[in-house]
Amino acid sequence: MFIKIKMLIKIAFLVMCLWTVIVTILTINLVYSSKINATNRAVEDAKSAINNFKETSTWLLSTQTLKASYLIDNTTKKNNTAFNALLEKPISKGSTLLIPVKFSNPEMFLIVTNNDGKDKFENNSLESWQSDLLEKSIESEEDVLLIEEIDNHKFVRIVEPMVKNDKCIICEIFSIKNSKNIAGGIFVSVELTEYFSKSYSHVWNMVRNIAVIWMLGVAAIVYGYKKTSKAVSDKLRDYEESIYNLVDIIEKRDSYTAGHTQRVAKYSMLIAKKIGISDDNKNLLYRASMLHDIGKISTPDSILLKPGKLSDLEYKIIKEHVTTSYEILTKVTIYKDIAEIVRHHHEYYDGSGYPQGLKGKDIPVLSQILTVADAFDAMTTDRIYKGRKTVIEAVEEISQLSGRQFNPLIVKSAIYALSKVNTERKTSQLPESDLQQERFSYFYKDNVTHAYNQRYLELLLSKRNQELKKYRYALLISLHNFSQYNAENSWSDGDKKLKDIANKLQTIEKDHLVFRLFGDDFILLLKSKVYPLQKEQFLSNELKNTCLNFSTCYIDLNEKTLINLDELERVMHSFET
Repeated sequence: MFIKIKMLIKIAFLVMCLWTVIVTILTINLVYSSKINATNRAVEDAKSAINNFKETSTWLLSTQTLKASYLIDNTTKKNNTAFNALLEKPISKGSTLLIPVKFSNPEMFLIVTNNDGKDKFENNSLESWQSDLLEKSIESEEDVLLIEEIDNHKFVRIVEPMVKNDKCIICEIFSIKNSKNIAGGIFVSVELTEYFSKSYSHVWNMVRNIAVIWMLGVAAIVYGYKKTSKAVSDKLRDYEESIYNLVDIIEKRDSYTAGHTQRVAKYSMLIAKKIGISDDNKNLLYRASMLHDIGKISTPDSILLKPGKLSDLEYKIIKEHVTTSYEILTKVTIYKDIAEIVRHHHEYYDGSGYPQGLKGKDIPVLSQILTVADAFDAMTTDRIYKGRKTVIEAVEEISQLSGRQFNPLIVKSAIYALSKVNTERKTSQLPESDLQQERFSYFYKDNVTHAYNQRYLELLLSKRNQELKKYRYALLISLHNFSQYNAENSWSDGDKKLKDIANKLQTIEKDHLVFRLFGDDFILLLKSKVYPLQKEQFLSNELKNTCLNFSTCYIDLNEKTLINLDELERVMHSFET
């Protein structure tokens, strides 16, 4: 689940970065474009001013009403002796005049020079850039554009020649005589500060709007991530709960392995932490540990719940739970990443495991960790057919199996991680709930009387130190003439009579055990003796008006140890009423 959430976080982060990059590029492009547009507008304004002047002067010429006073600032005419002289006599060679145009916005000047372009413009009123532009204009007979920066101020400079058909239009405007070598043009200078200021003002308004759009985009991404994350989390949680509930159901089918998956997950985490597994892999391992026995859902109850050792065929069938677990997990998208871990948790380091017989490095590392944890829990958990090992004994066995069943490197970490684990748990093998009683009924109870059968007594005799110590006496009851009863009545009536007798024996004492042995004999494990009179009478109703009778014998378990069923059978045949 955490891996899916991390993936969503990465996707959301990448989308946010992409969105930020797009907005940043748009902002940079807007700023850059605004500078270009400001410059272009300045150039357009300059050219527009030139065109307006040309159209005005052409119209004045065509109407024969052109006077210099319409175009030239009065101040210039009054204060510029050179200009006044220009109107009266030819301009001297090499001289250049810069004449301001009246009512011009942007600022515009007429340039008049007696220079054919071969000589440098020296010793005149022009600045260097003006001289350069004028030279280029005269040489090319076309307008010349220059954008330059002076003292952190940018300017657009344009010079357009006013020479047409080798005739000086400016000379016509001012009625200049002897204009053979005179050239003229219009010079416009536009400072870009005001254009940039207006453009930047618009840009910053746009940037603020873009910033708002960016924040709205980020908010949408965050909102989308949270909604998607919540939906995925809810879906994953539902999946997890469903699967874990299924695992819980499986464990409740087998009370002796209850809590097995939680313990295996705990041990796996301890080992993984010692090895130094990454957090992502620890998360995978934990989920795999919780689900490693999911395939047991398909194992028949007669095998899964069998309290004794399994036959070869039964063991072969129960081994199939690994493949079933793999098939179940691979069909669920969120569990595909742990399916392989679960599939190989019964593979052994030397290749003797199942289902594929993988060996050594071919077995996934997380599966090898799970194998050790699973084995440790099996060793330290009580089973109906065997007692549990202590932690020291289990760790010692794991160490002995290093290089065969387990990876030696993992064993080293496992010994350290598991040596201090507390495995103290209730170890009683007796059923303590209705579900467990039914389980015992399936395996350890007589089909006719529902008393415990001799297989369960054999089990208790093998665990006398754990189970028989709870009882002080064994009461042996031998029924007589039961073959005659069956002959006089029927086998069905005989079974019914045995059931009635067993039911009566179940009421003698609380928390005692009743066993049916050798066909028509019973043994009771009691915490105290039954009073003699009561003992003689407790089957009186069940045996009344029949050919049946019985004899009894007590065995004090503090004085005599029950060894096996053969000894009990000899005792049963040796006593009489």
